[in-house]
Amino acid sequence: MTIHESIEPKQRIQILDILRGFALLGIIFNNMEYFSGYAFMPFNDLQQVTNFELDEKLYSFLDIIITGKFFTLFSILFAVGFYIQYNTHKEDSINFLRTYRRRIFFLFIIGLLHSLIWYGDILLLYAIVAIILTLFRNVRSANLIRWSIFFLLLPFLFDFAMLLFLQAPATNVTADPVALAHTSYPDMTPAAVIKTFQEGSFEDVFILNIHNLVWKWLSYFPSGRLFTFFGIFLLGYYLASIEFFTKKYNSRSLLISSFLIGIVAAISAEMLGGSMFKFPSTPANSIYKLLLIISQISLCLFYITSILEIVKTSAGKKLLNYLIPLGRMALSNYLLQTIFMIIVFYNFGFSLFGKIGLFQTMGIVILFLALQIIFSNIWLKHFRFGPFEWVWRCFTYKKWIKIRY
Repeated sequence: MTIHESIEPKQRIQILDILRGFALLGIIFNNMEYFSGYAFMPFNDLQQVTNFELDEKLYSFLDIIITGKFFTLFSILFAVGFYIQYNTHKEDSINFLRTYRRRIFFLFIIGLLHSLIWYGDILLLYAIVAIILTLFRNVRSANLIRWSIFFLLLPFLFDFAMLLFLQAPATNVTADPVALAHTSYPDMTPAAVIKTFQEGSFEDVFILNIHNLVWKWLSYFPSGRLFTFFGIFLLGYYLASIEFFTKKYNSRSLLISSFLIGIVAAISAEMLGGSMFKFPSTPANSIYKLLLIISQISLCLFYITSILEIVKTSAGKKLLNYLIPLGRMALSNYLLQTIFMIIVFYNFGFSLFGKIGLFQTMGIVILFLALQIIFSNIWLKHFRFGPFEWVWRCFTYKKWIKIRY
């Protein structure tokens, strides 16, 4: 295989596609509370929604088992993909890196365009972090895990360093104002956000999306997300380097320990409370951030090892094989999730933004995911790549790639 040839579907590692498909299931559950407006609805309005108490319990449950965990999984898999590609073409690494950087450049463009319609886009950040990851391509496995832990803990260390300068020991800390919604902005009320998505023009919604996008990127500084994301990428690269996904070994001890650590950390963070989007005002908020990172990594490893255990059984493998096409078309399915949710919830579609509860939203999401799985399985019976994957490959390799079998 030359460096200008793309990897054929038959050469892919199926377990990685299963995990990518599984990650996509969690990502839409993570995003649905924002697409639907539930996260922005003022608590006074939420209390008027049918099954409010059940919705709030579901929100807390999803916060523990979903939020952040599946983006972590997707990030790990992205780094694993780079490791496989780089090692496949290591003998011609100069040409490979040139091609790979061009591939990431076009991912950056896709992410930039996607972020203009959905502020929750993750591709833009992936493209930036992926370029930095190439600098660590030849680092030994033992050092990779050390670097990963360093970057994962760096925001926590920054927080405590800032506490020494920003808060004297005897200072009385003013309590945070009462939250008006699950998610709010300093310069805009939740009610204004809801009204714009419900009644605003296309231009108004576009401007609000840019507003939300700016605040999301600004939040990366107090949350330390740029560092933690890179730490997660390094973790994925490390796991690939030790053949974590392909070696046959007993993963049950890791499964149990990662679940216990992850669930305890997640529940502890839920009980402690705090914000990822504020610079530290108290040590408790820094501990809250650290608990979230621990829960994200641990529960992500639990999900990975669970899938590795399930595919060892014939029934489990047969069931999870339906996720392979979903994972092979990860980019297309991720973008299609955005298109579908905008059509369903925004006011130039079915206009359900801020009008239904979380359980109803989840019902819509489950139906759509079933359709995505069916669509992906049918599509890949006739085509070699997903539609957006195909466009991405054509630009990357600067040639027209055959899409049909």
